[in-house]
Amino acid sequence: MERSLIDSLSYLGDTLAVICYHIHDIYSTQEAEERWAFYDSVIIPSVVFDGTENVFVAYPPFEEIYEDYIDLARGVTPNFNLYISNATASPTTGSINLRIVTADTIPDDSIVAFVSILEDSLPGTYGTFYHVCRSLFQFPVTLTYPDSLDTTIIFSHNIRVDKMNTVVFIQDIDTKEVMQAIIKKFEEE
Repeated sequence: MERSLIDSLSYLGDTLAVICYHIHDIYSTQEAEERWAFYDSVIIPSVVFDGTENVFVAYPPFEEIYEDYIDLARGVTPNFNLYISNATASPTTGSINLRIVTADTIPDDSIVAFVSILEDSLPGTYGTFYHVCRSLFQFPVTLTYPDSLDTTIIFSHNIRVDKMNTVVFIQDIDTKEVMQAIIKKFEEE
């Protein structure tokens, strides 16, 4: 998504988590290529809302179309609650303290937590790229209600700390549904 579109949706506060996977360009990563394949190699540029709604809009205006999908997604009751109590980084390492709390029992063994490390505002071919996924980590979530999981993710990076965010999301990899997401900016250690 473009910065102007994200800014125009700022009334959503932290309930809008945006991840941009770049493929076939200088910011392409193996994880981005895998996510693109996971979504059946969607036509670029496309936006996938909550993992299931693939929306291709070739030309602006995007806002009205995207707002409808965002409003629908915000109306879904989450199956998990996510909390990031701490996201800090030095110039070479980062740390995220994450808590996952079940809000319901999910009778499925295909639930995965993804932790994406984003870099904001990178120069692109036709302007600036925003929310670029630079790293992606994952682990299975096998919790039943009322269980919770506390974990710390430690990673290496080469991103300026003031340009780092993380988006953590829980996804059913069979249905592709994103069941909950949270975004947090990193603070310098």
